[in-house]
Amino acid sequence: MVDEDCTVRNTIPRKIYRRLRNLPSELALWVINLPAIEARLRTSYKQARIGHLARLPKLSDQDAEIVEGLNRDGVYVTTLASLGLPLNSEMFASARLIAKTYEQRVRQNAYHGWETIMATPDEITSNPSIFLWGLNQRLLNIVEAYLGLPVAYDGLNLFYTVADGRQIGTRKWHRDREDRRMIKIAVYCNDVDEGGGPLEVVRPNVITGDLADKFTYPILSQESLEARLGGPVTDRDIVTCTGPAGTVIFSDTASLYHRGKPAISRDRCAIYYNYFSRRPRHPFFCERSGLSRAQIAELSHALAPEQRSCVSWRDNLPRVARLIPRNVA
Repeated sequence: MVDEDCTVRNTIPRKIYRRLRNLPSELALWVINLPAIEARLRTSYKQARIGHLARLPKLSDQDAEIVEGLNRDGVYVTTLASLGLPLNSEMFASARLIAKTYEQRVRQNAYHGWETIMATPDEITSNPSIFLWGLNQRLLNIVEAYLGLPVAYDGLNLFYTVADGRQIGTRKWHRDREDRRMIKIAVYCNDVDEGGGPLEVVRPNVITGDLADKFTYPILSQESLEARLGGPVTDRDIVTCTGPAGTVIFSDTASLYHRGKPAISRDRCAIYYNYFSRRPRHPFFCERSGLSRAQIAELSHALAPEQRSCVSWRDNLPRVARLIPRNVA
């Protein structure tokens, strides 16, 4: 059977196809941004967080420190060794093997002109430890304590970023659109220095007002960000997350502007694990991993019930929300 989406993509320019495909999700965003509707949604969100307070998990001192750092700075940097989680070794070894294949293919010009390459669903399903690492109960508890609500796990993206210095795509300043608050956990698969495309996060006190609070999500170049702020962005305004292979970064990418700094000295490979509440404000902007729902179900079928609940978050959505097609990038 011919994939209908592929047929459309071959007969209509990609930008026009994407715009038409995304009309329902963009319209849904416009509707729920109407002041009266957003006021009701915000009230419901606050009540849900209050109602969940007594059920929040108890954390160790180490994990509570991560949550405190997130609440204070929007970002917390640690290492795989410090976390000491099950599947650390299996996940990291598998990810580095995938990264190695892309490094070789990039050198052979197999991806000429590509600034970012994402591991395929088949590569992830063939290395299930990469997916399953993100469902470690300690990680889920940390995320739940920060969100204040039950956690949804939306899989992962393994990105290989080419060091071409271009300020495009996710190398521009942006906020993620899945929910009011969310957590991404990044794991560096190689050493990342200033010239190697580190994750950069603008500190919470730097961007205020509509640019931080509204659900409109403008994407900004360095020059555009500085123009909006009325002056240069200095090193004191930004957390630049450099570190050796095995560095782990927790960050709230929905609340704070962030980017992958344009890499100039070396390519970068990193995994980004994605989490938000089980009733995200924008479910139509979720499901960005590339994995199909059937693949996710297969990867998680043997897990504990609470972990499966994190994966099957769509089951908690109102029917109308489940009917809105997923926005495509």
